[in-house]
Amino acid sequence: MYKVKTLENGLTIIGEEIPYVKSISFGVWINAGSRIEDAKVSGVSHFIEHMLFKGTNKRTSKEIASEIDNLGGQINAFTSKECTCYYVKLLDEHIEIGLDILSDMILNSKFDEVDIDKERSVILEELKMYEDSPEDLAYDMLLEHIYAGDGLGMNILGTRESLKNIGKKELLEYFNTYYIPNNAVISISGNFNFDNMVEKIEDKFKNWNGKDFEIELNEAPFKSCIIAKNKDTEQVNLVMNLKAVGIENNDEVYALAVINNVFGGSISSRLFQKIREEKGLVYSIYSAQSLYRKCGELGIFASMSNENLEEVCEIIKGEIRDLRENYLTEKEIHESKEQLKGSYLLDLESTGSRMMSIGKSMLLVNKVKTTDEILECINNVSFDSIKKVIDKVFDLNNLGICIVGREVENIKL
Repeated sequence: MYKVKTLENGLTIIGEEIPYVKSISFGVWINAGSRIEDAKVSGVSHFIEHMLFKGTNKRTSKEIASEIDNLGGQINAFTSKECTCYYVKLLDEHIEIGLDILSDMILNSKFDEVDIDKERSVILEELKMYEDSPEDLAYDMLLEHIYAGDGLGMNILGTRESLKNIGKKELLEYFNTYYIPNNAVISISGNFNFDNMVEKIEDKFKNWNGKDFEIELNEAPFKSCIIAKNKDTEQVNLVMNLKAVGIENNDEVYALAVINNVFGGSISSRLFQKIREEKGLVYSIYSAQSLYRKCGELGIFASMSNENLEEVCEIIKGEIRDLRENYLTEKEIHESKEQLKGSYLLDLESTGSRMMSIGKSMLLVNKVKTTDEILECINNVSFDSIKKVIDKVFDLNNLGICIVGREVENIKL
């Protein structure tokens, strides 16, 4: 059962006590990601993530890493479209060290100008790495076009041009605006006492001051498109995005999860079985949901030889039409539900997965479902709710396509 406490400064703490494990996963979540950035400083959220590992007033960058490494623990962070998370996973006896390090990073990072220039170079190399990955490149290009003019379309890493615009002034302006306690959540999962942990967190973060603040988000308009980029690769990478639903649309989210599982979300799915197993046209093909506040998309990803591209694309479109015309069978719905429940329950064996799930949910939708409530939501998905979501999402009029590969710019799909 989850426990929640909001401190006087507005910092929300959510924890799940699991007394039979020996570890604790602890995350600090900030309600700030690339979606809310100004295009001129695109990538600033991710830049700050890097900078918080570069040293504080009492720890060097190496000391931040080695204090956790020497205990056999893990420390890391990630930036997404809508949030940034800093987290540790440690044996329960060492969690106070993890708390001290994370609070030190959040409250006392130096933002040294020499380190800023070094890290800009590191991020530029990271950007090149992703550009060398055709699937990542295709997905980023597609988001840039389907969400053109909206923050969701901007690359989390930024661009070469925007990274040049980010200096200490820009980093601190953004940091001081969004890194405030009433725009953050701390999530904890593992072997700990919630009340004792709240006291420790309150002591570490008592000088973190909040202020009046609110982020307003609008639905990002979805623009259908077909784009292509020539790249000297052995395979063509295809990404297709359908306009989906927002993370707060509870019934539709669970119905879409059931549908996606049948459509392309597993190795027993229609896309995998037909395109890979029956026809042998691809090695990799799958579909996945990306759900944000007020909007989302269902992505379809495949890689294949150039000569198979048009056939694969037509089969995918045919499967979308068939789903829209014939929906799912009762057998498919039942099996998909069982698959989802099994996958969810297996994830519960990881304190890291639990911490991520409750932290993200509390940050983005301000509520967390219990295990029984989630299982009930899956069980309650009906044929009527599935039909409604298929009619809404599987619409070829709301489809974006991107292909990256050798000599693809003149291919007509």
